[in-house]
Amino acid sequence: MELFTRDGYTETTAVAIAERAGVSERTFYRHFGDKREVLFGDGDRLVGLLVDALPHPPEPLDQALRDALSALAADMTPRRARLAQRAALIRAHRELAERELLKGQSWAEALARVLTDRGVDELTAAAQVEVALALFRTAFARWVTSDDATDLDSLIDQAYAATGRPLKGRRAPTSAGS
Repeated sequence: MELFTRDGYTETTAVAIAERAGVSERTFYRHFGDKREVLFGDGDRLVGLLVDALPHPPEPLDQALRDALSALAADMTPRRARLAQRAALIRAHRELAERELLKGQSWAEALARVLTDRGVDELTAAAQVEVALALFRTAFARWVTSDDATDLDSLIDQAYAATGRPLKGRRAPTSAGS
């Protein structure tokens, strides 16, 4: 991120990133397909986090998805400054913005697939996931572009409330048999 910020995204090469990381160019390419992947490399981890945070069974579905978004917000909160830099870089470069959209699509497909596997009908799963992720993207965009101290999870609550569908943060975990 430092190289992208200092030298510009276009001017930063994979060789420069590898040198900065203290690895060979070959090692860089073993871990990343190209320099874009440095920005998007943890997408699978984040999808796993979302899926793992979905209660089983996912009822009520809107709250289950909200719970998953709370887990995502908790994961992202300590990295706000870096994520704000990343978001600015993505907004400034069309190819990165397109890649970000593809990442969002993969999140939606993964979540909908898990929900369908857990008994939610396909249309409901796809529609509810798309709504939840749209609300997350709205809150996230505000969070990374604002100096406001409001935390991401609260902004997600505000986005839900703005649709007339208020849900509050994560539910308390339930113990087995309760």
